[in-house]
Amino acid sequence: MTEVLPNIPRVVTGLAEWLACVVYILVLPRRWGDLGTGVVLAGGLGLLVSVQLFAGTLPQYLWTLGMGLAATSMLALIGVATTVNVRDAGYVTARAFVLAELVASLEWQIHTFYFHPEPGVLALVPSMVLLALYAVAFGGGHMLERRHFDGAAPAVGPRMLAIAVAMAVGTFALSNLSFVTPDTPFSGELSREVFYIRTLVDLAGYIALYAQHEQLRKQRADLDLAAMDAILRTQHDQYLQAKRDIELVSRASHDLKHHLAVIRTELDPEQRGKHLDALEESLDQFGAAFDTGNPVLDTVLTSKARYCRSRGINFTAVADGGALGFVDVMDLASICGNALDNAIESVFRLPDPEQRIIRVAVFNQARFVVLRFENYFDGELRYEEGELATRKVGGQHGLGMRSIKQTAEKYGGEATFVGRDNWFTLTVLLPLSVG
Repeated sequence: MTEVLPNIPRVVTGLAEWLACVVYILVLPRRWGDLGTGVVLAGGLGLLVSVQLFAGTLPQYLWTLGMGLAATSMLALIGVATTVNVRDAGYVTARAFVLAELVASLEWQIHTFYFHPEPGVLALVPSMVLLALYAVAFGGGHMLERRHFDGAAPAVGPRMLAIAVAMAVGTFALSNLSFVTPDTPFSGELSREVFYIRTLVDLAGYIALYAQHEQLRKQRADLDLAAMDAILRTQHDQYLQAKRDIELVSRASHDLKHHLAVIRTELDPEQRGKHLDALEESLDQFGAAFDTGNPVLDTVLTSKARYCRSRGINFTAVADGGALGFVDVMDLASICGNALDNAIESVFRLPDPEQRIIRVAVFNQARFVVLRFENYFDGELRYEEGELATRKVGGQHGLGMRSIKQTAEKYGGEATFVGRDNWFTLTVLLPLSVG
């Protein structure tokens, strides 16, 4: 006869879900101080246990509704206790949900092995084992997740959120399939076998979510390295440009003396005017410096303007960078550098020199700083899986677009682009409330 083992008590499940939420709340930016966070967590414990007790009263066909309510309650607790946005809260909730399922399943498997038969009863010794195992498991989870977040929001995009939710739902469905029906290729029939499957699937799900975040961290590290490389290349270009400027100023100073001597001795007003025009034209090359109120933006715009001038590209910029102080140096250089590099590469391929136009505008609007980059382009914008696909004449913008988008999302902003009437426009919005 098949041995029937008791399922995890609802109170124990609620406690596991609450502790999983605590693990992530402690490593995320919190909305309240220690006292306020304690109050929120106390209320969250009562909410999650109550939801589990209520779910236990629902008929079998509403089982998924009960788990949906539990997941929603976890999302609400994380959202109230931390300052992360809804997307990040959903991403963290998916991880917390799988962690709670894993630890609860592991503990109950050990409990039923050593203390069965005691259906639904948590005596003193089993309760001490439960608390000890929960302390070790969730403490270990906190140590692992602290290196992932450590007070910073995950700043995930819609795609990363969708993958995490799909992993969590798939893990939960497979791990609990045997409790619904044994008539599938993935179900077990014996109680101990069912518990073993549940623990194993939950472990695999948590490892998959952990690996997903490791991949996200690697991508961001690669972006940071690329940004650093861009900064170093910009600094090298600035050094070379400064060296050329010094040589140019030296030559211009020498030539200026001769021009002034010629002008002084010239009696013909028409010839004198031509000499003055030539002198004014020679001085124009020193007028490419910008003073926007932000030294990083000044450096990038000045460097790119001089580069464009030397290659016959019409570059204009109207920028007020005074409100960009909250943006990290590397992040601002990454946004502007990638955007302008893409624009320069695009217009430089155009056969008509009159179409090689780049326009930049930086200004405040409402509670946002707006960075707008425009350039003329000749070609169609292609998309693959919702992303801008490039490698086409006039469409090289995708090379740095992902970096720009992720940097903007880091500050709670967004980056959008549109191609219309042969004009490509990239707009980056950064909320002023950040920082």
